[in-house]
Amino acid sequence: MVERYAYIILGSRGGGRREVLADLVDFGIPSEQPTEVIVSDGDAASWGEPLPIRHENCIVSQFAWRGIEAGLGIEPTGEAVFVVADGLADPSDFVEAFFDWLKGADYELGRIITVADCARIQKEKQLLLWYDCCIHFSDVVLLSNRKDVPNKWVDEFKDRYLKEYYPCLFEFVKKGRLSNPSLVLEPQARRISRLFDETDEFVFIDEDVEIEDEGDVDEEEEDEEFEAGDPSKDPFLARMVNGRREKTLPDVGKLIS
Repeated sequence: MVERYAYIILGSRGGGRREVLADLVDFGIPSEQPTEVIVSDGDAASWGEPLPIRHENCIVSQFAWRGIEAGLGIEPTGEAVFVVADGLADPSDFVEAFFDWLKGADYELGRIITVADCARIQKEKQLLLWYDCCIHFSDVVLLSNRKDVPNKWVDEFKDRYLKEYYPCLFEFVKKGRLSNPSLVLEPQARRISRLFDETDEFVFIDEDVEIEDEGDVDEEEEDEEFEAGDPSKDPFLARMVNGRREKTLPDVGKLIS
């Protein structure tokens, strides 16, 4: 049976995802593999022109993002599927909607990829928290729009996450191209979030086997044990009693307008 992978492309509108996406599909996916790119109607309209994809077995379609309540209404058919998150959406809402969709889909998660608009992040400091959320879920961070950004700033941006032991890969984008698209798409988890980790839904307990006292288990370790697959345990998805997120992200539409 052919493995079918779904990828998420995160990042703010205008950050260079259009060119990066074309490079990933054209040079990261075999030409004979049926592939589908699904773009939010808002981003498709902002691009104003078709994706420059030359992959002979790739189709491009759109979906309407109307918030987490409406969910992710997509029905892909390709063996490799790229879902381009709305560039003005709250990434925590989009990731949770994708998580809910994936549970009932015939796909495995390939990778979550963030295209980071370095020029805009450097200019607008409030945008950093928004990207913190994206990178929290990401296996790969692609550093885009670096032409007028000092190398020192880029290094400090990466080090901010590396010092916190984020396992994600950081790769440079040069004129919309990547040095190794296949490496970026390798379906190996490198994200710090455990939301998409597999969980054991059923555990058999033999009543004849004596179980050691677990009274000394550290509460933090216990939380980690049940974090996998549970949105309520993820720091960017957890909600308060009133239903609002514990971590509120800035409105990216206002920051980049």
